[in-house]
Order: sequence, then structure tokens, then C-alpha cells
Amino acid sequence: MRTPSAIISAAINVGTEGWGVPATGRSFSKSHATIIPWERRLAEKGSYWSPSAPKVAEVTLEGDELYTRVGENHFPL
Repeated sequence: MRTPSAIISAAINVGTEGWGVPATGRSFSKSHATIIPWERRLAEKGSYWSPSAPKVAEVTLEGDELYTRVGENHFPL
């Protein structure tokens, strides 16, 4: 790996905070074409760091700033 793992980790983290791929690339002096494969490789490893939901329990997902787009933006009631 040519880029230190600390840089990759930081770039992935800001992406989860809402930064777009182009903005992340500019901030870390990397091409967006470099950032995207980092995200894809991380997604492929999801089963290693994200446990499965329990099969017999109820799972509740909470979203922050969540809205649905159906023809236009509809904000939650």
C-alpha cells in the first residue's frame, strides 16, 4: 500500500461524516479515483467489522437527518 493506513482511515471517516468523494480527495490531495477503491475494499470487508443482526430480536434503525426522495423530498413527520 502506497498510502499510509492512517490517511486512508481518516479519508474514510470524513466520508462517513457527509463529505463527498471529490471533497475528500481534494482535502487529502488524492484523486477521487483513488478514494473510491478504498471505500470499495472496505465495503468488501464489512462482514469482518460489522456483526450480523440477531435473527430472533427486533432491530431498530435510527437515522439522523433522514428523508425519503419520491419525486420530491418528503421530510419525516
